[in-house]
Amino acid sequence: MLEQAIIKKILKEGIVSVYVTFQGPTTSRIIKMAVDTGATFTMIPCEIARDIGYDPVLSKKRVEISTASGMIFTPVIKINSVACLGTKVNEMEVICHDLPVESPVEGLLGLNFLVYVLEFKNFLLKINRFLPH
Repeated sequence: MLEQAIIKKILKEGIVSVYVTFQGPTTSRIIKMAVDTGATFTMIPCEIARDIGYDPVLSKKRVEISTASGMIFTPVIKINSVACLGTKVNEMEVICHDLPVESPVEGLLGLNFLVYVLEFKNFLLKINRFLPH
C-alpha cells in the first residue's frame, strides 16, 4: 500500500521532504526541501536565489535565525512565487542561507508557506482543541 510505503520512508529518513518550485524574475528552479513546522520562514540556498534572479547580498531586510553554530542574521528576499503541495503563493518572503553540504535537502519549507496549504490548515484546525490556550 502506498500510504504504508510513504510512512516507512519518512520514519527511515527522519524528515518529510517535498519538491518546491521557486519562480524568480529570470527563471525558475525546483529544489528538494524538508517540511519544517518549526521554521517560521522558508529558507533557500543563496545560490538558488542568485540562479532565479535575486542577489541576497543587496537585501536590506535581515532576520536573526538560530543555527547549529549559533545565531546569525540572514537576508530576506521576496520571491515572485513559490509552488508546492498543490498550492502557489505569490510575492512570498524567504530567507537565504545554505544548509550543510551533507544535508539530504537543499532548504526548509517553513510555516510562512505551509499556512496556505489547505490540508495543513485542516490539520491545524484538528489539533487546535489540544493546544494550550
